Amino acid sequence: MQSATTNTEYTATPSSTNDQTSNSAHTDANKHLFVSLTKDESLFLNKKRRSWKLANPKDLYTFRGQSIGVFKHLLHIVIFLVCSFLFIYIYYLPFDKELINGVGSYNTITPFERFSRTLFVGLILFNLNSLRVNLKAYSIKRYWFAMASNSLLKVVILNIYYLLFITSSMAYIGAQYGLDLFSAAQLFKDDASYEIFLIFDFFISVGIIWYAFRFCRKGLK
Repeated sequence: MQSATTNTEYTATPSSTNDQTSNSAHTDANKHLFVSLTKDESLFLNKKRRSWKLANPKDLYTFRGQSIGVFKHLLHIVIFLVCSFLFIYIYYLPFDKELINGVGSYNTITPFERFSRTLFVGLILFNLNSLRVNLKAYSIKRYWFAMASNSLLKVVILNIYYLLFITSSMAYIGAQYGLDLFSAAQLFKDDASYEIFLIFDFFISVGIIWYAFRFCRKGLK
C-alpha cells in the first residue's frame, strides 16, 4: 500500500500581494526623500537662501519658509513705497499737459491711455489682494511686504528694460533718416502708426505686470 503524499505549493493571497505592492511603493517613494548634495550644491543653496531677494519673487517664494528679519522688513517697506511713488509719478501725475496761447492748457492723454492706466492699477491691486488671501490660509510673518516690494521692483526693472529697447530702436530708426532721438520720437508720435504702438504697448505692460506678480497668485502651502 503506497502512502499518498500531497505536495503543497505556496500561493500568494491578495492581501499579501497588496502588502508587498504597498511596501515596494513605499520603498520607492523613500528613495527620493533623501538626496545627497555635493559641497558646491550646498554652497549654492545656502547662498540663495541668504540672498537679499530684491526684485526676485521666485527665490522669495521658493524659500518662503525662511524667517524675514526686521531690517529686511524695513527695507521691503521702503522699496514698496519708492516703487509705488515711481508708478504714480510715471502714470498719474499731470505732467502731460500742453499750453496753447489764447486757448489754455489741455491734457494730451487719450481715453485709451486713461483706461489702460486705470487697468494697470486694478491689475496690481488684484494681485496684491490675491497675496493677502493666500496669507490668510497660510500665514507667513512679514511675507506680504516682502513679496509686494519684490514684485513691484520687478515691474520697474522690466519696464526699464522695455524702455531701453524702445529708445534704442527709435534711435536706430531715426539714424537711418538722419534724425536725432528727440526728433524721431516726435515724428513717430505724430504718425498714424502711433495708435497701433499704443495697443502693442498696452499688452506688453499688462504682460509685465502679470509676469512680475505671478508668485502673488500662487498658494503658499
